[in-house]
Amino acid sequence: MAFGRRYLEKGVSSQKNQAIEAAAIETRRRIKRHADDFLKRSFRAFAIATGIKLTLLIALWGLAHYGVLERPHFVLSISTVLGLFLIRDIWVSWPFVRLGLTELARYGWRPKLALSEVVAGHVFQRVLTEAQAAPATRTSKIMLMLAGQSREGLEQDIASSVAAIARNTTWSDLRPFLISAGIKTGALMALYSVSVFLLLAWAD
Repeated sequence: MAFGRRYLEKGVSSQKNQAIEAAAIETRRRIKRHADDFLKRSFRAFAIATGIKLTLLIALWGLAHYGVLERPHFVLSISTVLGLFLIRDIWVSWPFVRLGLTELARYGWRPKLALSEVVAGHVFQRVLTEAQAAPATRTSKIMLMLAGQSREGLEQDIASSVAAIARNTTWSDLRPFLISAGIKTGALMALYSVSVFLLLAWAD
């Protein structure tokens, strides 16, 4: 009886490890895909907003260049528009900034740890939900019972193990996407800043 139970325990443990490995691979693939999609959408929105800003500034410069706007009116218009741009950027960014500050404060102002813990928390909930939603066969129920384990405990173990893998690999998985997004955003911001400086210089 004891030998049979140990045999079943090994079988259940082997299946659990296989499930953890498969779920971890799929989870890392999803994390990379979601990060890539999110950062691409964010950069696209940022690029469109920056393009609209430059278009408005160039339009004002054109009005000033061709004498439609006098110098004082041009300076006032530029200052007003830039102020509105700043208010808009703060308004759009605040929910993300607030979330980031909250998570950073929770994990001791360590960005890598905060990112890893947030991702691990989401992974745990998703894997646990998917495991609970999977139908259980009569055979698997009997095997778990004979091995002295419960389905709920097994689901928790799998979710915890996959979350731990995600916690340890999050930074290495997301770093290329974050660096790429940072470079693109920095280059676009530099281009925008130089363009604003040149427009103001040419207005003189």
